[in-house]
Amino acid sequence: MLRFFALAAPPDVDVQLLSLFNHPGTPWLDGVMAAASNNGVLLAVAALAAIYLWLKSPHRALAAVLMAVAIAAADLITVRLVKPQVDRARPCKVDPGHVAHPLGCGAGQSFPSAHASNTAAAAAVFSWGAPRLSALGIAVVLLVGISRVYLGVHWPTDVIAGWALGAAVGAIVVALSRLRYLR
Repeated sequence: MLRFFALAAPPDVDVQLLSLFNHPGTPWLDGVMAAASNNGVLLAVAALAAIYLWLKSPHRALAAVLMAVAIAAADLITVRLVKPQVDRARPCKVDPGHVAHPLGCGAGQSFPSAHASNTAAAAAVFSWGAPRLSALGIAVVLLVGISRVYLGVHWPTDVIAGWALGAAVGAIVVALSRLRYLR
């Protein structure tokens, strides 16, 4: 497979930020971070957000469907297109002796974070569908992203790239849905 980009060594900023955030061992914080990275919990949060959009958003069902489409598109682009091309190792695989990874190291490549990408895509659509609650969506995005670094399964730049990719996907999904008004 031809790779267009490879990160051989993590940039200094990654190493410094990882050392700042990767300190599991506080039981209540470990539980919060584990929940924030749990796909089942995130699926439940997304389902509740979609139901809320369906019931309360001025866009109703369209907002709920677009949120699901944005999450699926972000996940597909992240996992099937970008990760195999970049092929960056997770920090817990690069330095397992010094990077705490209490929930395991995870499978696959590191860059970009699919958790960060998916939550950012969802938050972009959620912010469009329920603008008054956009701060809540952003808070979830930040918590999930920080949890990935805290748990030692992603470099900080993996999370930042995931946020950017997901936000772009969410914005594109919303923009495409608005094309129906151009007729």
